[in-house]
Amino acid sequence: MTAETHGAASAADTAARRGIGSRIAGVVLDVLLLALLLALGVAVLDVFIKVIVLIVGFFQRPPKEYVELGIATWDEGRHSGDAVRLLGSLAIAAVFAFVFKAGLRLRRMLLSRFIDATFESFVSKRYLLSREGGSLVNLITTVSVLGVSVGVMALVVVISVMDGFDKTLVDRMMGVFAHVEIWPAGAGESAEFTTEEYERILAVLDAHPGIVGAAPLVQRKSFFQTSTGSSAEKYAAIIRGLDVPRERKVTHLADNIVRGTGEPGPGEVVLGGELARKLGVLEGDELYAFGGKVVSTGGRGPTAKISKLRVAGIFKTGLYDVDDNFAYTSVETIQRLTLTEGRISSIHIRVKDPDRAEDVAYSLRKQVPVPAMLRTWEEINPEFFKALWVEKVAMFVILSLIIVVASLNIIGTLVMVVTQKTREIGILKSMGASDAMILRVFLYHGVFIGIVGTSLGTVCGLWLCRFVERDIDKIFQLPAAVYGMDRLPVIVDWWPVMTLIIGSSLVICTLAGIVPAFRAARLNPVEALRYD
Repeated sequence: MTAETHGAASAADTAARRGIGSRIAGVVLDVLLLALLLALGVAVLDVFIKVIVLIVGFFQRPPKEYVELGIATWDEGRHSGDAVRLLGSLAIAAVFAFVFKAGLRLRRMLLSRFIDATFESFVSKRYLLSREGGSLVNLITTVSVLGVSVGVMALVVVISVMDGFDKTLVDRMMGVFAHVEIWPAGAGESAEFTTEEYERILAVLDAHPGIVGAAPLVQRKSFFQTSTGSSAEKYAAIIRGLDVPRERKVTHLADNIVRGTGEPGPGEVVLGGELARKLGVLEGDELYAFGGKVVSTGGRGPTAKISKLRVAGIFKTGLYDVDDNFAYTSVETIQRLTLTEGRISSIHIRVKDPDRAEDVAYSLRKQVPVPAMLRTWEEINPEFFKALWVEKVAMFVILSLIIVVASLNIIGTLVMVVTQKTREIGILKSMGASDAMILRVFLYHGVFIGIVGTSLGTVCGLWLCRFVERDIDKIFQLPAAVYGMDRLPVIVDWWPVMTLIIGSSLVICTLAGIVPAFRAARLNPVEALRYD
């Protein structure tokens, strides 16, 4: 090997190493710049939130005389320190803004010295970060990024809140209704299990590894009234007969007691809160229940059996329909009330994994020793769970339109960039750049906007979820009497966030860059060079 050849090889190796080093440095700078932008976005959002909290705290404060008279309540320490926290957030946002601006200036300066991974990404970043005649383009680019960010942030927050509502409502439904129910094979209330059949089924259920607990259930429709007179107002309700010790392993109905006890004795009943309110009774009061069975009264003819019951307690589940229409007593009491001694309406079961309730039900269909029908928790209230799913899908589609609108801004931005850079495109093509390379230059432009906007929206959305979960009560409180909760429940499910929200945002932004990129790639270099 000659000295010239050896020198050329060494120079090539040095250039290659320098190229790899510059590419790594460029990637590191890009990542740091994106991290600074995300931190700045969160800081600005935090300032915006604290401004709203301060304004709401000022206007929400009731008149002092209302507080003294007891008409309104106010926690004096609720908004103490909000102004100080706002100033702290402003200082943090200012620091991040200064550091980000300095980093952006450094990236522009070093972009001309560092070689990025590919020609296309290098040129695309030059166009994205360039200041040359781009004040309007930079403004529209910023608006495009913010549009994508707002859309993604709204999706993250709304879907997380809806997931929280769904889980809260499902948990409450599971606290009242079982995961799996076993009913006698037959129609109507006349189909019942005998005590012997119930014990045979119970032996199978207790031995099943996927079942946590099983309990008997006697359920009937009834009427309640506070006196025996014919003029007394009657209220329809569903009364359940429960084995409370076993029931605690299946549902949490007996654990939602707000007054009295959750374990009714002989001749006692526990009422839902709304039902007790309509009847005007409290624990210790007496009322009368119609058993639904016709009995003979001698000369007065047949009449419905009426039993006197004492209110042992009042429960509140947070589900209005349950609190308004349900009551429960012991199995023995309801059997005497309905003249069904020794008979069970159904058996309900709690499984270890509610998502595998259908598998447990399938295995039990082969093991239950008597003719029976089984249904899972999804089959008990199918319309309720379908409504939750439809609402979530509808909100996702509606809020995704924000991202679609932002993608239109991306199209407008890229069209303006292509128009401004027509002469540069002609020069690049005359120097050997292919149509595919020009296509990728402007396609990367849209991808970069999508990545920045989606990242910023995701981080800000998660930060807003954190605020909603911890401090949303500083802005407003849910009416607990209506929703059964005084704050918005938030559950961030990472799978839909990563796949649906982030994925769909990146896809929409990428598709938005295709049309302007094709327009740039199809420019005639001769005509482009003549562009003034």
